[in-house]
Amino acid sequence: MRTALLMVLAFALSAAAPLPAGAGCGCDKPPPPRAQVRPFVGHVDQTITLFDDRFQAGQRYDVLFESTVDAAADWSRGKGLVARDFADGRPRAQLKVRVADVGLGPCRITVYRQGAPMLQLADDQFTVAGRPIVLHDFRESLSRANYRAAIGKDGTLYIPVDVAQVNGGTTFTGNALGFPLTFGASDVAIYNDQGFLMQLLDPKTPGLFAIDAGTDQTSNTFRYWRHEFQTYKAAHRQVDAWAPDDNDPEWHANGTYHVDHDHIVVAIRGTLADGSTPAPGATAPFKLVIRSVGSDQ
Repeated sequence: MRTALLMVLAFALSAAAPLPAGAGCGCDKPPPPRAQVRPFVGHVDQTITLFDDRFQAGQRYDVLFESTVDAAADWSRGKGLVARDFADGRPRAQLKVRVADVGLGPCRITVYRQGAPMLQLADDQFTVAGRPIVLHDFRESLSRANYRAAIGKDGTLYIPVDVAQVNGGTTFTGNALGFPLTFGASDVAIYNDQGFLMQLLDPKTPGLFAIDAGTDQTSNTFRYWRHEFQTYKAAHRQVDAWAPDDNDPEWHANGTYHVDHDHIVVAIRGTLADGSTPAPGATAPFKLVIRSVGSDQ
């Protein structure tokens, strides 16, 4: 992660939303901060964006992803462009590439132009996570035996989920068997695949979440309620101002940005039984269990 999770949370709590945060359609999230890579965590084949003023529109760049845990390396390639930045809405030189096939955990990124390195990001700037777990808005219990989660440079655990099929209000409950991680409300944040901070756990919001103690063999149990998204999706179909911009689908026709609510990652900054944080890389295999219950059930 960028530095420590708590520093990111502090920024989010203090940030005023300067630019186009007034979409009023579920996209009214504070913008992510300026960064050289966004998001700071992603899975293999996910598109991420690199920023550098030296990128030239239309030029091809080779990008090397290197795991600093097991030294695995793989290449990706992308073309430079100039597009609006979520941080302030201004046009900025950037490069969109897919995450290469390397192992879970901290990853160094190097951009090459015609064989010469021009940009390198240290492994505290980006973490490779596992592929998203697809969730639903009906009663369901998902069990992933031998699941391995990604741990970033600072010990933060990441679990990506795909909630594109979750329309109605739904309560999700999850815990890890064989991975006794302890955490509290201030240790959890939810991001999307664009780098937006989507949710902090506010104890003053009744029914939003609950965290129950685990055992010496299981993690704490995390329960989270996600409100319905039928209204949000209908608005994007029916309101002209919130239709995707023809030139850039990440922005609305009225000039405000579109926030993806379907692809998110849960970030947990927890501790193990001895008080330490998990080691960067992939966790040891454990059994991940996630249950969903729709609000009408």
